[in-house]
Amino acid sequence: MSELWYFSYGWSLDKSLMKKCVGEWIDARRAVLKGFELVFNAYSPSWRGGVANLRESEGGEVRGVAYRITSEQLERLDRLEGVPGRAARLSVSIEVEGAGAARAITHVATNPKEGRVYPSREYLSAMCRGVKQHGLGEEALKIIRRAAGAKIP
Repeated sequence: MSELWYFSYGWSLDKSLMKKCVGEWIDARRAVLKGFELVFNAYSPSWRGGVANLRESEGGEVRGVAYRITSEQLERLDRLEGVPGRAARLSVSIEVEGAGAARAITHVATNPKEGRVYPSREYLSAMCRGVKQHGLGEEALKIIRRAAGAKIP
């Protein structure tokens, strides 16, 4: 049973939703992904609105959480995210608080839209709960608000 870092930046920031999906994780730490920006350019029927996605961006950075999980837990996340139809795995380099540089897997949308896809209130609430649970700070909430084009709870 191999272990890996999973970089979370969307709904899976919410500890209760992540636990419902994968069970107990091995570790969870704040992390930063450089060279990307947070966007809402993919639609999710289950969330009835836009969902967070990543777009390459020189000088950009996305704040999130690195969960230490097993390969079996990653497979559960794959199914929930819709790999390979709606989402794909992406291997990224992240900075993990207290652990330094690390390789991680994250998910990205396979068919992003051109413009913004406004997220549902439920989706934004899950993201914001996760930001607060992990202590990502007020700046992370501002970035989400700006990317979503909406007020957040």
